[in-house]
Amino acid sequence: MPKLLINWVLNAIAFLITQRIIDQILPGDFRVRDFVTAMIAALTLGLINSTVRPVLKILTFPLTLLTLGLSSLGINALCLAFVSWYIPGFQINGIAPTIVGSIILSIVSTLLHWVFN
Repeated sequence: MPKLLINWVLNAIAFLITQRIIDQILPGDFRVRDFVTAMIAALTLGLINSTVRPVLKILTFPLTLLTLGLSSLGINALCLAFVSWYIPGFQINGIAPTIVGSIILSIVSTLLHWVFN
């Protein structure tokens, strides 16, 4: 249980760090209101990644083979966009910040988990 809470907090911190990084590249297009919003977004993204994402990966498997795995970026971006549509206080404006945000969020989250776990 404590490991689950640590992962949740690390994912929320990854959201806040991602906002800071994207704010340097695309100002105002990726917004997280506060830490509580980041916690809710991290929880929602975790739930989507554990339920909806596997179904999407199975359905798009032929496309993933054709694009040599590049379509998985689209699935990650779609999951992140879904979270931004339903969480008040978490806003992504446009497709470029969504794709860049999903890439940076994955990298930052991986680095945080690697350092703290």
